Amino acid sequence: MKVLMMGDSTMQFNNIYKYPQTGWAQALTLFLKTNINILNFAKNGRSTKSFIEQGRFNALLQEVEAGDYVICSFGHNDEKAADPLRYTRPNVEYVENLAYFAKEVTSKNANIIFTTPICRHNFVDGKCVETHEEYRKAMLDFCHNNNYLCIDLDGLTLDLYNKLGEEETKKFHMIFKENVYKNYPEGKDDHTHLKPEGAIMVATLFCEAIQKTNSKFNELLIPYEEQDDFDKYMLQD
Repeated sequence: MKVLMMGDSTMQFNNIYKYPQTGWAQALTLFLKTNINILNFAKNGRSTKSFIEQGRFNALLQEVEAGDYVICSFGHNDEKAADPLRYTRPNVEYVENLAYFAKEVTSKNANIIFTTPICRHNFVDGKCVETHEEYRKAMLDFCHNNNYLCIDLDGLTLDLYNKLGEEETKKFHMIFKENVYKNYPEGKDDHTHLKPEGAIMVATLFCEAIQKTNSKFNELLIPYEEQDDFDKYMLQD
């Protein structure tokens, strides 16, 4: 059994040359049993439209087998109205593309789980402000009307950010001064993409939300009572 990921840069795999940028799918492996493989097809800059048109969805479908899980998260780039190669209207092409994803995945007797896009670290006057509202609602409505599981990561991250506050939540994102990381000597002020702390935070929210459902995806998660204990001998010379 496999878990296949489809989405944008907030989910994608990042190699050592992009460190500390980390997609939340990279952290999801920490929560899964060791016999579960993750295939990550997410790619920076992709929308539902460009993911299809550039052949990434077809590539994913070639790997999907009966019983697999596909986790689908888009929205950050679908909302870029100035870019016709990526833009989709929330209640038109965006929803049509979600329906296409679901139809093709389920035709292979696999399971699809949707997630709304994580919120941006977008604080105004001390409050984290929504930027994905139309796409969040469109996905939630689509999933509700068609009985697909949707984890509302947008709502979950937005609530967490407003609970913790602006300064405390900067640690989740690529926000740091110059010469902190050798890959970014000039520093970064990126309020969208995640560091390892942010990836773990999102993966935690996803898994906690899944555990509140009756999804069989829960069978893939490491049960609390089966956690590996530290081997005391590992700590000895």
